[in-house]
Amino acid sequence: ERPHLAPALAAAAAAAGASPPLNLSTSNLSAVASESVDAVVSLSALCRSNLTAALAEVRRVLKSNGRLVVFEPTLGLDSRSTRRLQVLASPLHEALTDGCRLDDDLAGLLEEGGWSRQSMARHSLAAARSWLTAPFVLGVWRP
Repeated sequence: ERPHLAPALAAAAAAAGASPPLNLSTSNLSAVASESVDAVVSLSALCRSNLTAALAEVRRVLKSNGRLVVFEPTLGLDSRSTRRLQVLASPLHEALTDGCRLDDDLAGLLEEGGWSRQSMARHSLAAARSWLTAPFVLGVWRP
């Protein structure tokens, strides 16, 4: 979903001895065979998806030792007021940003869904357009 990243991802895959990356949205993973993918990288793509359905598809296509790598906006957990405003602003933000929601706690949903966290950090992006979109989660999970 980020075509400008394709050359860098292909080079990184080749350097690691991995298959070239597929540029598919989570809604188009049905074309991918079950348990055939080493890694799925999501850069602000899952926020545009039905998370339950998207994570089920990602789990289906990943090999048993595969990885889900995410850099996604997430619900701010530091401040109750930020969370409350994100929930209120999420429908408008979704309409203005091709469907990206601000009111999901992706890390929490992954862990509740039985994904095994390998690494995770929550970030607040100083370069974000607003403090509502600043909370991000960067992490790696296994099915």
